[in-house]
Amino acid sequence: MSKASAQPRPDLSGRRAPLATGRAAGHTPAPPLWLCLGLPRLPLEVRSGGCDDDDARIIVDPAGRVVRASMLAADNGVAPGLPLNAALALCPGLVVLERDEAAERDALARLAAWAGAFTPLVSLVPPAALLLEVRGSLRLFGGLDALRRRIREVLRSTGHACREAVAPTPLAALWLARAGQAEAIMDPAALASRIGALRPAVTGWPEATLTALRSLGVESLADCLRLPRDGFARRLGRGPLADLDRALGRIPDPRPAFRAPPRYHGTLELAAESADTARLGRALHALFAELEGFLRARQRAVNRLTIRLTHLRRPATELVLGLVTPGLEAAHFDALFTERLERLVLPAPVISVVLEAVPGEPFDPAIVGLFGDEPGTAAGLQLVERLRARLGHDAVHGLRLLDEHRPERAWRVAEPGIDTCMTPPAGGLRPGWLLESPRPLRCREGRPWLDGMLLIEAGPERLEAGWWDGGGIARDYWVARTSAGARLWIFRALPDAGAEAGEERWFLHGIFG
Repeated sequence: MSKASAQPRPDLSGRRAPLATGRAAGHTPAPPLWLCLGLPRLPLEVRSGGCDDDDARIIVDPAGRVVRASMLAADNGVAPGLPLNAALALCPGLVVLERDEAAERDALARLAAWAGAFTPLVSLVPPAALLLEVRGSLRLFGGLDALRRRIREVLRSTGHACREAVAPTPLAALWLARAGQAEAIMDPAALASRIGALRPAVTGWPEATLTALRSLGVESLADCLRLPRDGFARRLGRGPLADLDRALGRIPDPRPAFRAPPRYHGTLELAAESADTARLGRALHALFAELEGFLRARQRAVNRLTIRLTHLRRPATELVLGLVTPGLEAAHFDALFTERLERLVLPAPVISVVLEAVPGEPFDPAIVGLFGDEPGTAAGLQLVERLRARLGHDAVHGLRLLDEHRPERAWRVAEPGIDTCMTPPAGGLRPGWLLESPRPLRCREGRPWLDGMLLIEAGPERLEAGWWDGGGIARDYWVARTSAGARLWIFRALPDAGAEAGEERWFLHGIFG
């Protein structure tokens, strides 16, 4: 008997061989584990940015057939495949939107870049699915259940509904996700029985192939697996046979890894033109969530966001959100945009929103705390960013103290968190508020007055400087208190102060907090 004839004739059930790993015996690595994210509502989501899903909407293809219906439209009997006239008869108030396949491709690519925050290997399955190899990410995220829960939470914030499934092969995970089977398959030996329960439609095979299977009485993949291999290949071709082998792990199924672009560019069309700031905020929230995943995948941060609100027949409204310190959190971007929206006057309703950002320096988590010991703590800088978003960039700045004894020249405006230094010089007390120029005080019997006689608490501290550049001062500084309890920083000009000589010798220069 020849070696070939000694081999048992296999069927398609996959019972003959275990999952192929391509590794030598002796050390068996853990098999790969694939998480599929199916996006069944993607055609509707890319055309419904910022929508509350409280209206009946459908997406139609060029032939006028329903591709996807909103929940309200589906409740009225509208289903994919219906002609447009039938859909309108079932639900007269339908909002009809044409399918935008280019926008779907862009959204899928952005989500692939976002998914890079969870695994380095992400593969696209057009038109509406992603495959993530997550075996190496399980320990990092605390196990499979924790990882799936985290992905669901973050994906929900991007505004996308998802069907997910887990299996040792990418094709099995894809088929299970299409069938809505969310339970994870961890054991390769269980693939045949679990896949066998699925209907052939989940495979995406051509309609002619599915029709041929129905003519043979095949109603599930288990029926396919019971057919002889040679007869199956003769009737249906080698393609479906190879798909079954790949799904069972009997032959390799390499998947191309997605490579993210160097910068983030996200566009989201609104369901209808709108000037509602709440709706704009929801649309941008989805893009901010995508951006955060994009940045986390690269461990990079941004210090500038560019937002464009597009209008019909008018130039786009462009907003630039500057960050004092580089960041990557969507919640922080949301807060800045909300502050900016409160003082924004739109020239016309908005039809779509665009978000652009270029990853900058590696992300270094800042020390949290508004008034911590470290200068430029994260919460304090975020407060500065929110104030700038509300009041304007030039309305809020930092200060840097200089090595100069003259108070008027001992500081300069600086960028918060980058060039600020608030360590006071050694010596006397310094107020938090310095007047733009000293204010003369009235004197009675040689004592300074301001709404009554001032009580001297500390001093004098003599400052004599600037004689070398023509801006010399000669002053004795004191800390004084008013009758109402306010603490002031005052000085008395010395006789040799030149320009400051005169009848009134006392001046108010600062106020303590």
